[in-house]
Amino acid sequence: MADIYFVGKYKALDRQKIPSQFEYTDNLVHQLIRIAEAKPYIEEYLGQPLEVQLLRQAKIMAVTYSNQIEGNKLEERGVTRILEGKETRSKDKDIVEVRNYVDAIDYVEKLSQDTRAIRTRDICDLQKLITKDLLADKKQWGTLRTIEVGIVDAISGKKIDNVPEPIFLKELMSDLWAWLDDNKSTNPFVKAYAFHFLLVAIHPFADGNGRTSRLMQHLLLLKDKENLARFVPSETSIMATRDRYYSSIRQSKILGKMNPIIEYLAECFADSSEEVIKGAKKLVKSSLERKPDVRKKRILTLARKLKEFVISDVLEAFPEIPRRTLERDLANLVKTKDLKAIGERKGRIYRVK
Repeated sequence: MADIYFVGKYKALDRQKIPSQFEYTDNLVHQLIRIAEAKPYIEEYLGQPLEVQLLRQAKIMAVTYSNQIEGNKLEERGVTRILEGKETRSKDKDIVEVRNYVDAIDYVEKLSQDTRAIRTRDICDLQKLITKDLLADKKQWGTLRTIEVGIVDAISGKKIDNVPEPIFLKELMSDLWAWLDDNKSTNPFVKAYAFHFLLVAIHPFADGNGRTSRLMQHLLLLKDKENLARFVPSETSIMATRDRYYSSIRQSKILGKMNPIIEYLAECFADSSEEVIKGAKKLVKSSLERKPDVRKKRILTLARKLKEFVISDVLEAFPEIPRRTLERDLANLVKTKDLKAIGERKGRIYRVK
């Protein structure tokens, strides 16, 4: 039987018809398995030279597409220029949004290292960074809103959903932290996606709610030591399917259960994880094909681990490298007497000399 969490426990959320419960459905479990399967490959490169490149690319994509969801028109190339300090003086709204989001991501990294529990002040500080120099009403900057707003499609300008009135925000935020405390042992990815939804549904700010919620999802994963999140910009998949993003929020409210949005966000993260792997494999293949010495060192590391191995073990360990290239490397290692080859070519066994 599927688990259902805390039905009727959070009164402020219940009064606003914001669901706080979910089930581990077959689809949700499937998406979590996809994420779990992606982790080993991506984390294999933590601490490797490829890490810096992957992290930089993930940051560029997260900044680009989280802002595009809100109507920003800058593409990856423009965001890259800003990160490189080439657009420091412009007051163009799109450029300001990008600079602000970069500062907010850096602040999330700082918060992830803090051992204390996250609370409303932290989220307000995050929203303040995101909306710096963008809000005409400074009273709505870095604090819970005092005005009525709604969830609006930033591109079409169409109102998508209603959100609670300002007088209910303090009670709703109290329920939010109670829910987070009650779900300490919940799967980190499910917890982060559910929190993302709850914060969007509460909509505590006059502006910047979507970006703040996505960064809070990121922060919760980092707090739970899910370093995979640093490499996976799921904002790319959300932007590509943004209509589903909004419809999943509405559907969750209609059904009285968080599953539609949680499963959607899990699917986006899984899709983005697999795209990161594809990109990483291309980078590895390109790098290793150009650097035979690097390949040989990795083959020798594998050889010391296995003690005795055959060509199929090498092919399995380095699927991104062509067979002929690996066969040539093995032959050279035998020639230099780093490896010893035993038997005929087809079933040849290799050992470290």
